[in-house]
Amino acid sequence: MRVRYLALPVAGPKATLLSASGILGLIALWFLLPTLGLVKSAFIPTPVDTLGAFWTMLSDGTLLSDGWPSVRRVLLSVSMSAVVGIPIGIAMGAFGRVEAVLKWIIFPFRTAPIVAFIPIFMLIFGIEEEMKVWFLFFGTVVYIIPLTFDAIRAVPHEYVDAAVDYGFSPLGSLWHFIIPAAWPRIFDAIKVCTGIAWTYLVAAEIINVTDGLGKVVQQAQRFQNTPKVWAGILLILLIGNITDFALGKIRERFFNWEV
Repeated sequence: MRVRYLALPVAGPKATLLSASGILGLIALWFLLPTLGLVKSAFIPTPVDTLGAFWTMLSDGTLLSDGWPSVRRVLLSVSMSAVVGIPIGIAMGAFGRVEAVLKWIIFPFRTAPIVAFIPIFMLIFGIEEEMKVWFLFFGTVVYIIPLTFDAIRAVPHEYVDAAVDYGFSPLGSLWHFIIPAAWPRIFDAIKVCTGIAWTYLVAAEIINVTDGLGKVVQQAQRFQNTPKVWAGILLILLIGNITDFALGKIRERFFNWEV
């Protein structure tokens, strides 16, 4: 007996209906927990209270004054990681000697507690803007390098054989065949690391609170404004998912091939 449902994806209206039912079920649970007293509203406010705080943040300019600094930090740090990390990952994936030198220096940081490095960054860069950006850079570059390495190694050997048949040098093969074939996966690495940057954002922004969505969450927590805490978290989720959606569309438009 073949269990086909394990392999068949759900698409179209059925997928939309299932997704909507899951979201509505979560909202209903969220509403019932504080309303029925199963969880104190001081810990989890109702969706109505949270949306009220969320609307206030949108209408009072918080989205622009604190949302944009967070977006800027994420985009800047991920751009820096791409500029530094992608060439290193390509070199490690293409040249065994580079891999041998760098692999066990860089790869262990994938499982390191990145937030624990904040005090070191404070000692080096102080507590101003530079520390936040460099911390986010560090938190993403240690992932983008291994992901780029994997993207290069995932290119089939037939591409290399074809380059050799056409008379390309090793560097020519890398530039004209291997890197173009790996670009979709490399862009996926950028997309993943953008999401990682959002997960580290609050940790970076609660140091020397000046602006950003981390500031919003921390100040709301300090004054025990739980609806605003949750609204700030929702705003981070919203902007993060918009960023992810935009990068996904860029991926579909410019890197829509697979090897």
